[in-house]
Formats: sequence, structure tokens, C-alpha cells
Amino acid sequence: MINQLIDDFTGSIKAKEIKKIIGDLRSHYPGLVFSNPYNRELQKYLVSVNPDELFQPEPVKDHNCAQAVISGLLIWNDCEDEAHKLAQNTPTAEGSYFHAIIHRREPDIWNSNYWFRKTGEHPVFSLVYDYVTQYEPDNIKKELLTTNGWNPESFNQLVEKAQNSGNAADSDLVNIQHAELLFLIAHSYRHTIGS
Repeated sequence: MINQLIDDFTGSIKAKEIKKIIGDLRSHYPGLVFSNPYNRELQKYLVSVNPDELFQPEPVKDHNCAQAVISGLLIWNDCEDEAHKLAQNTPTAEGSYFHAIIHRREPDIWNSNYWFRKTGEHPVFSLVYDYVTQYEPDNIKKELLTTNGWNPESFNQLVEKAQNSGNAADSDLVNIQHAELLFLIAHSYRHTIGS
């Protein structure tokens, strides 16, 4: 399913550089805890690129959302420090959301929960809820889904349990986190170009 999400996103965008980056990252599923950067050349590129260049031929109408996209791509590439710097300097719900994901993966669940509260109710929550409803096993659904929708703090609890038990490679949780990251990058991209 993750590959379908990637295909849907890249098929909907015009930015050639972002398509190339996603192609380079496509086979890398970031774990529940940060590891070493996946692609060092991509790391260097993302920290120095001008957003107007990165989004060509799309116009950058919201520079904060453009920074959020770059932060998301850095998270995907396991570049913790660089992603954190961008996210904490992006004063939007998207910046707070990426900030929460970074702290979850440090791991610092308390801080992640703080940033999720700063994020507030986000449109991506309903996408993650739908993803879990459709593609995850019943035991995961039972622990994560409420009648009120997606609760990122409940997900954080499961991730923390996996991190503490040495099971940070839990494939169901990694898949949910990766889907969440893709939804948030796509959402931020659309807001960057004003669509």
C-alpha cells in the first residue's frame, strides 16, 4: 500500500526535483527510531536547496509549507538534526506536526505529545485514520482507533512500547508512521503551491 501512496503522490505533482528525491527514497522505510542518514548526498542537497528551485515548475506560494516539505523529506532520509531545525522554525500546524514526528523517533514521546497538542486537529489525521481502518490488522485498529478518529498520542504510546521492548522494527507501526509521513508531505506540498 505504501508504494501506491508514493505513486499517487508523485503522479499528482509537477516538481521534477521532488519526484527524483522521492524516487531515491522510495525503498527506504524510516524506522520508529532515527538511524544514520540514508543518503548523505541527498542530506547535503536538502539543507542547501532554495525552495523555489526545489518546487520548479510549481510556484512557491507558502514558504513555511515549503520548509515543512523539506523537513518531511529530511525525516524520510533519517536526517534528525536538519529536520528538527527546519520544523522548529516553521510556525505552522505542519511544522508542529513534523516536529512531533521527529520527537517520536528520537525517542522522546513526552515532547512528541506536546507538539501534537500544538498541532491541533489536523486534516492528515483523517487520512491516517482511513489508512489504519483499511490496511492494518484488527489488534492495531482496536488499540489506535476511537470513535473520535485518529489519536496520535495513542499511536505514540504503542510506538514507545515497541521502542522500550526492543521491537522498534514493528512493521505495522513502521507502515503507519510512513503513511502518516507521506500524507503530511503531500498535504504540505499542496499548501506550498496553493492548491
